[in-house]
Amino acid sequence: MGLFDYLEEKRREAAMKRNAKEAGKFLVGASVGTILGLLFAPQSGEETRKNIADKAKETADSVESATRDAADTIQIKAYQASEQAKRTYAGLKDKVEDKKDQFEEDKEVAKAKAHAIGEIVKEGAEDVKSDVDKTKEDIKETSKDAKKDLEKGAKEVKEDVEHASKKIEKNK
Repeated sequence: MGLFDYLEEKRREAAMKRNAKEAGKFLVGASVGTILGLLFAPQSGEETRKNIADKAKETADSVESATRDAADTIQIKAYQASEQAKRTYAGLKDKVEDKKDQFEEDKEVAKAKAHAIGEIVKEGAEDVKSDVDKTKEDIKETSKDAKKDLEKGAKEVKEDVEHASKKIEKNK
């Protein structure tokens, strides 16, 4: 039973209380009418008093019975409302616990994912560092080779220039 059902139940209980009050008023009015009718009826005093006592007892019994019925109904309704409130509270408590457990699970999954991503990034950084170191070594080797090639080329050019110079001097 949800909140709206609970509120509807409370509305019905309030209506029953009003009806019980109205019934009580009706019974009191009927009793007063009966008593007045008996007082003004053409009977002997003793017979009238007996009728008044009988009607008063009958009315008192009716009021007592209606009051007991109303009290029983109110107790039943209060018990039902209490039980429904307990069930609703328990249901809400279970939902909160479920959400809390789900949150904890999600938190642990997020931590694990963050850790895994951190490891991947760390491995990637190590790979990048290794690649940078290898590239650095390759550049050093290439620089050395280029220097040797340049020195060799410069030496050859020098020799060619010297050789060409000598040829030019001879031809002069």
